[in-house]
Amino acid sequence: MSHMVSRERLAHTARTCSLRASHLLASLIFRRQLASVVSPDVALIISDLETEGVHVTTVDRLVTDGRRRIVDAASRLLGDEAVRQNPALWVRATSSTDLTADALLARVPELYLLGLDAHILRVAQQYLKLPVAYHGAVFRHSLVDGELSGPRLWHQDAEDFHVLRMVVYLNDVAAGGGPFEYIPRSLGVTYRDFHGCSDHLTDDQVERVVPRDRWKRVAGPTGTVVLCDTAKVFHRESIQTERERSVIMIGYSSRRPSGMDLAMAHFPVERLAPAMLKIVPAINHGHVFGWRRAAEPDTVPLPSSA
Repeated sequence: MSHMVSRERLAHTARTCSLRASHLLASLIFRRQLASVVSPDVALIISDLETEGVHVTTVDRLVTDGRRRIVDAASRLLGDEAVRQNPALWVRATSSTDLTADALLARVPELYLLGLDAHILRVAQQYLKLPVAYHGAVFRHSLVDGELSGPRLWHQDAEDFHVLRMVVYLNDVAAGGGPFEYIPRSLGVTYRDFHGCSDHLTDDQVERVVPRDRWKRVAGPTGTVVLCDTAKVFHRESIQTERERSVIMIGYSSRRPSGMDLAMAHFPVERLAPAMLKIVPAINHGHVFGWRRAAEPDTVPLPSSA
């Protein structure tokens, strides 16, 4: 059995190396299409992502009049008692309650379309240096329930070699309200540093490698945006102890992600395609529909043996 696992891991390593090389070649070709000069604000975002792994901004700096439109949409949703109390519109995740994709498109489509904003897509494209795949949007409401699981544990995302994640705070988030927490990319921490541990790590496991005073939290008012390469940065949603938290989460990767099934799982595009075709601009069809396909053998991540 161990020989079979070893062969599978060797084959997986070979496929991963091949896909990395393919991404690198595609990136070298694609760079010729990118703007040779980027605006100072985009340059700062890219620099922060490549060094710190995280850039903190506001939705209004990314999208014209974004805070009013996005926050107003979320307020309408959360202020509607019929919506909040209707279990058919929500699905319980490991440590949160997420609005169903059907309800998101029907009631607050602007939250989904935020991820297709031209400026945000330019940022993603300049950072990834590859044609961009849009994974979709998730409206997440996290409760003060003491549940330490799922995204409240330390992890890196596995959809691709680089995953640009955008988290928009839809209420004020302070200590005790579940601020985004991360280990700076500049520290160079990888899973190899956590010998024998699972893909999701406890505080004690992380503290043995990175002292707590090196951990960073992002508190901020409504409209705060956290941009992070979540495939390169250990991160988590710190546990809510005093106040519930609502966010919109949006993700991007290359159009040939190393974890195709994971990348596709964020939004049921195939099932909702008729409704989505009515709201997704034709110019964005490649971002939303064009990259999705059945996972190929060289794009399936090998499950952890831990």
